[in-house]
Amino acid sequence: MVELQQLRYARLITDDLRSAADFAQRVIGLEPIDRNQELATFRSDYRDYTLAFASGERAVQSVGLEVRYPQDLDAAIEGLRGLGLSSGRGSAEDCAFRKVKDMAWFMDFSGNRIELVVRPLNSGWRYFPSRDAGIRGLADVMLRTVDLEKDLSIWTEILGARVSDWAGEAAYLRFDEAHHRIALFPAARPGILAVEYAVEDVNLLMRNSYLLRDLQVPVVHGPGRRPASEQLFLTFAGPGDVLFSFVAEGVAADTEPRRPRQFPAGPAGLCNWGSECKIGEFNDAAHGRNGQAMSV
Repeated sequence: MVELQQLRYARLITDDLRSAADFAQRVIGLEPIDRNQELATFRSDYRDYTLAFASGERAVQSVGLEVRYPQDLDAAIEGLRGLGLSSGRGSAEDCAFRKVKDMAWFMDFSGNRIELVVRPLNSGWRYFPSRDAGIRGLADVMLRTVDLEKDLSIWTEILGARVSDWAGEAAYLRFDEAHHRIALFPAARPGILAVEYAVEDVNLLMRNSYLLRDLQVPVVHGPGRRPASEQLFLTFAGPGDVLFSFVAEGVAADTEPRRPRQFPAGPAGLCNWGSECKIGEFNDAAHGRNGQAMSV
């Protein structure tokens, strides 16, 4: 079993790199790092980057997670191939493109690309945001899954993650001190559903809420508080069909293993405050249907 060390990045595809980069800076408040005709990367903390927008032939949507040793990559590939999944090692060009020492990739049963990286680059410079959004770092990524049980087996049997809690059929997964770093939501198609950034406190979350309103960015869920993690959250529409969230507070993962708790399906199990939800995957889950596209 592979031991995951850290959630490192989300890489997203865009047809309009300029607009996506503007969104990352002006709306989210991230620090720009690299920019060329095919790629724009952004910092949120000590990591060299946690968000990348890519276009062109090499552009792939993926989630990156750190493992400690190159041998972990070999072990992961062996286990994944045993499940019949497509996987492979990254080339020297792939590693340089992602600023890592070594890497492997695989496609889960739904078609989501997951990348395992060794020695990803950190920055020696202080994080300097584009605006005072109060961001503390990349918190978690939500993934769509068309085959929850099979995809869940990858995370728990190969990658060593544990289920913290359930909201309907959605699973919150942890592998460090956080309540969750990955969440799997049943859907009709694969892809990254949401990328979430932690902010300092409720004051910063609400300040960002008013800024989003002034910028006319659609808020699709929240402000609210999640029953499972006790996180405050504010979820808004991003470029393409990917959502972004600001989150604050929340409980840490229990030091001792415990039974995952079951919360209701749909918005009732995702917000204690009853905030309006315009996310198809959340609403459809309450009726036993695979999630469809977000309606704003």
